[in-house]
Amino acid sequence: MAAYNAANHINEAIQSILDQTFEDFELLIVNDGSTDETVDIINNFKDSRIRLLHNDKNRGIPYTRNVGVNEARAEYIAILDSDDVAIHNRLETQYNFFQEHPAFALCGGHGTVIDEAGNPVPDNRFTVPIGPDLIKMTLLFNNTFINSTVMYKTAVLKELNGYNEYALAEDYELFIRISDKYPVANLDSVLVKYRIHGMNISILRSELSRTKVRSIKEKQLTKLQITANKKLTDTFFSLLEWDYGAVNFADYLSFFTKLKAANRSLKKYPQIPFEKMLFNRWFEIIYEKKAKMNALSLLLNRDIFKWSYVSFRQLRKAFKLSIRGFGQLSK
Repeated sequence: MAAYNAANHINEAIQSILDQTFEDFELLIVNDGSTDETVDIINNFKDSRIRLLHNDKNRGIPYTRNVGVNEARAEYIAILDSDDVAIHNRLETQYNFFQEHPAFALCGGHGTVIDEAGNPVPDNRFTVPIGPDLIKMTLLFNNTFINSTVMYKTAVLKELNGYNEYALAEDYELFIRISDKYPVANLDSVLVKYRIHGMNISILRSELSRTKVRSIKEKQLTKLQITANKKLTDTFFSLLEWDYGAVNFADYLSFFTKLKAANRSLKKYPQIPFEKMLFNRWFEIIYEKKAKMNALSLLLNRDIFKWSYVSFRQLRKAFKLSIRGFGQLSK
């Protein structure tokens, strides 16, 4: 648990770990130069399983998490952010998974979303992809783990030298590196209550973090042996943001075609599920960008379309867009 000025919520976060059904753990808390009552609150707990460390000054999340990685003495490392709440059987559930699936290096799970006061928010289920292949494919486009649910093999984290400096996207970058070498999983179980409040920072909100995420995207393209340029990176980055307005259909189609060809050559992902995922993203872009009278012809483009990939719902929506486009043209 990394902690920086976490006085508002860290008491509940700590208690949720001490109350776990799995009791054989060390709660390693790294204080990252807090200037509020965080340390006093931690010291109020009289539990020998808590070990508190201090950075010499405020160092930031990647440095602080790496202190925890280097100090960890157990076979597995579980992460909990200092404002979140672990479900009571979270550690036991993940520990059992690793005992049954020793080849895996990382597992996470679902969450529910709470507000600052701890109350559930509307539509509060925070679900993540299930299944190793789906997780790896989706990681190409988006983070597929809730950081406060992840548990790692300690040896793997140390082998990969822990977290890199990727300003608010260090977890996403680490998940990608782990998934490139080892099987990873999400459990179909709720493991954490994820708190949304005014101090939450989007990984895409600051210009620095946007630059770092773009760097991640460029490295992903390089691994696929695709030469990154500004147009490709802009297209790739827009998929992470779910913001399709600034990129035209031709650039998206060209990008998906490159991904399809690269995967057929490298066999990084299972071919049919991957190409179906690309098609579904293509449909989403057509629909969100309101392609209108071109919608159906775009959807059926032979570079990305297969009848086995398309659903009746997608065909119907594309057809309706096209009809509306022709209707507006005739007015």
